[in-house]
Amino acid sequence: MVRPEGDAGVLCASGAGARVDADDATSGEDAGVAGVDLGSLSALKHSELVDELVDLVAERARLEGRYVAMLSELVSRDGAQSAAWQLREYTRMNAPQARSEARLAETLVEHDFTDTLDALSAGDIQMSHAKVIARESPKKHRRSEEDFLELCRAYSSDVVARHTLAYESLQVYADLEAEAAADDRTPVDAELALQRQERRCSMLLGDDGMWHLRADLDFVTGRQISLQIAAAERAMRRRDDAGDLSFPQRNADAVCELILGRHKPQASLVIVADYDTVSGRLDNPRLDDGTPLSARQLAELAADAKVLPAVFKSDWSELALGRARSASDAQRIVLAIRDGGCITCATHSERCHAHHIQHYDNDGLTEIPNLAMLCEPCHLDHHRRHWPIDTPPNGKPRRAPPLE
Repeated sequence: MVRPEGDAGVLCASGAGARVDADDATSGEDAGVAGVDLGSLSALKHSELVDELVDLVAERARLEGRYVAMLSELVSRDGAQSAAWQLREYTRMNAPQARSEARLAETLVEHDFTDTLDALSAGDIQMSHAKVIARESPKKHRRSEEDFLELCRAYSSDVVARHTLAYESLQVYADLEAEAAADDRTPVDAELALQRQERRCSMLLGDDGMWHLRADLDFVTGRQISLQIAAAERAMRRRDDAGDLSFPQRNADAVCELILGRHKPQASLVIVADYDTVSGRLDNPRLDDGTPLSARQLAELAADAKVLPAVFKSDWSELALGRARSASDAQRIVLAIRDGGCITCATHSERCHAHHIQHYDNDGLTEIPNLAMLCEPCHLDHHRRHWPIDTPPNGKPRRAPPLE
């Protein structure tokens, strides 16, 4: 394979300004992974296996940090398009991945996000965290790189990405105060406008002969469509001929039914707000997954909405149905607010089942304290592997580590 000529050393784009030479690279034989006796892994305790995986994930992040640092230097020399071509040409990486990683490196260089590279190289964050920072931090109404890194060190990248506005800093709001007063918009309104500006949809015939549908939608419209698809999928599940269909197949059929106008399900977008008894006003409006809404968005969505005023106890013990097999719609709303989606993977609530913590067949009651949101894959996995579920004093359940 012919490779481009050049100096063997590549200057890292990290804050330390360290130089990585080819002679310093660890050989494959010394990396440790190649010499692992896979047969011996079965003798490890579960906790030991998890500890090993945690260490390996950190090590992978450190290698990815070196990789992105070198790619950043290549991008600074040749540009992102050329760097992506070289990745594909010399490593057999597919074109979409090469373009995505080259754009990531380009953004990190353009905005001087050296702290992100350092954190990645140290194994403190993962590549997916770096992508969230590169995408979100440059936006005017977002937190700084430093603030995002603090979140990324504590939370998984999907949580940080989903709730970037919920973690807004006070200093950013202060910076936007004059602008917001001028056009009566908040950072949440600005984000919605930006996402709507960037909306897109494509339907392409793939190399496999199948059509591939993809859409990028704003957080309100996307959630509304997700609710409609989930409702249509549930209707599919109740059909007599649905027994042999997989969850992805039912989803595909649901999308087709909706687009072709064959099915019009009833689905509800749950909006939560706190009532201030002193002022008599609603405060902190948000979707059930925590995504914040502005007062303007709340008014628009509530114009034609049904309102369910309810006050729940701190242990979420209201709306009990005793021995009913399935949770009611009202209970599902409470569960959506309490759990924010699947307690295992954070899938949105419309994609979740109301699981009985003490199983129904074991005299478990259909009451909020005995229910937990689990998406279909996690629900099946739970019943297959019998994962324990703990319920802390605040009443919000979480999946516990398996017993040794």
